Amino acid sequence: MSKVIEAIFENGIFKPLSELRLKNHQRVRIEILSEEDESSVEAQKKVLLKFAGVGESHLTDVARDHDRYLYLKD
Repeated sequence: MSKVIEAIFENGIFKPLSELRLKNHQRVRIEILSEEDESSVEAQKKVLLKFAGVGESHLTDVARDHDRYLYLKD
């Protein structure tokens, strides 16, 4: 399960801003992303989506007919 939470780092401890449903002593992996980095990440996502052409084709049946578009099959 993956979940993004907001937290504050204070006196060497990360303090979540919302309640977490974790078991006591449960191990988790934490990725640090500062608020300054967040806008950079969103900008990168937009560039990558544009590069991939997502949302620009105006086709509404791409998921259903993906083989036809990818492999030029009918």
